[in-house]
Amino acid sequence: MAALLAPGPQSRPAGHVLDAAAGFPGTTSALAAWLTTQCAQYDTLQPGQHDLLALIGITEDRARGAAARPAENEADFATALSYARSYHATHGTLAIATDTVHDGFQLGRWLRRQRQHARDHAHRGTPPSARTKALTAVDPWWCPPWSLAWQRAWQHIHDQIKAGHRLDADHHFRSFAPTQRTWLRTQHNHYDELHPDQQRLLSDIGLTHESARTRPLNLYAETALAHARAYAALHHTLAVAYSTVHDGFPLGRWLNDQRQQARRETTPSARHQALTAIDPWWNPPWDLAWQRACTRARITQTRPHGVPADVRTWVRAQHATWTHLRPQQQQLLTDLDITPEAAARRRTSRIYPASPGLAHARAYAALHGHLACSKDTHHDGFALGDWLVQTRRRARQGGLSPTTTQALHALDPWWNPPWPSIWQRTYQQAQFNHHTGQAYSPALQRWTERQRTRWNTLHPQQQHLLTTLDIHPSS
Repeated sequence: MAALLAPGPQSRPAGHVLDAAAGFPGTTSALAAWLTTQCAQYDTLQPGQHDLLALIGITEDRARGAAARPAENEADFATALSYARSYHATHGTLAIATDTVHDGFQLGRWLRRQRQHARDHAHRGTPPSARTKALTAVDPWWCPPWSLAWQRAWQHIHDQIKAGHRLDADHHFRSFAPTQRTWLRTQHNHYDELHPDQQRLLSDIGLTHESARTRPLNLYAETALAHARAYAALHHTLAVAYSTVHDGFPLGRWLNDQRQQARRETTPSARHQALTAIDPWWNPPWDLAWQRACTRARITQTRPHGVPADVRTWVRAQHATWTHLRPQQQQLLTDLDITPEAAARRRTSRIYPASPGLAHARAYAALHGHLACSKDTHHDGFALGDWLVQTRRRARQGGLSPTTTQALHALDPWWNPPWPSIWQRTYQQAQFNHHTGQAYSPALQRWTERQRTRWNTLHPQQQHLLTTLDIHPSS
């Protein structure tokens, strides 16, 4: 019925030229309003309607340049703007559908025309009009460069989060309705393709660049994390052995897999972030046995019957090897008052006899420049390699005499390194080739490449030793 009552092309005076850009002067107010509406809704019309409008001189380009209807004077704009402010105060957005009516006012249609004018100004490169600025002051995203549907979806989720709803990106946004979950997953999966301002809006609701790159948890991971939390609550650590089983779940094997993945990946996954929250040292750059021993030392410090013998032995070993520990290890020990100063208070004036293996160690070090020999090494019939293995073990247990410790350290500061002995022997081979100018063997080349790619997992002193051979981390 409305279409039948609307003024049609027959109302156009004979020979009259319709000037869309000027607001259709020379036509009746009703006809001008109807023509302006067709221009504003041009994109929604059927192809046949486009053909009919073209017959009276209204093409797509002219429709885009149509001026506001004559009735839209300053007073009318101010009235419409008050409706826009009222709607925004209630709903928090002006990214509304065309058919939206607010208090009887066709706000959606009016905003559609304002957007068309604003985009036309932007297309021509002219500065924003005073009306555009007034609407932007109400809602900066009333005319976004992306779809209004996107803006409405964001606003809806933003309002829920502001009211206390949790985003929970690690669990596929499971607390939201299905439609909203789908929208959030789409933003999560295509984050890098979004407009920078869209990314900024998403960060306001907790979906940041970092969280978008973090893979959510699956059901199996959630089960594993539940076992990890229960185990850590009981044992105060996740530095568990590979064979550890908790309530039938292979926790040690699962944690071992997570450590290997964490060392390969540059971006932490949701699983690894959750594990760090449970135990910051679940994946230490040192041996897990050391971490377990440190945890045992911490939880037994306040025992009423004193510290167990095995913990006292371990503490003495830390005193003896303090300079070989990583800074983080030293800090963990300092927090337990296991420091070099504490070691100094326990020193004794007892004089220990020299070990018979020292003479062979001196001769071997004088010949080779180090003590990183294999276990089966013999020197003048003496089983030097086996003696060094046993001596290192006693040193780590805190049972080696200060005399022997100082003598061996003077021969080779890295005679008892905190890393595997095979690494030290390979380093000595690489050092020999480097100093003599000999080419590295294929095995040494593979070894040096592994050091570059695994640089962040190495002890700081290992890194320093490698730099003396011009071996640096991969860029």
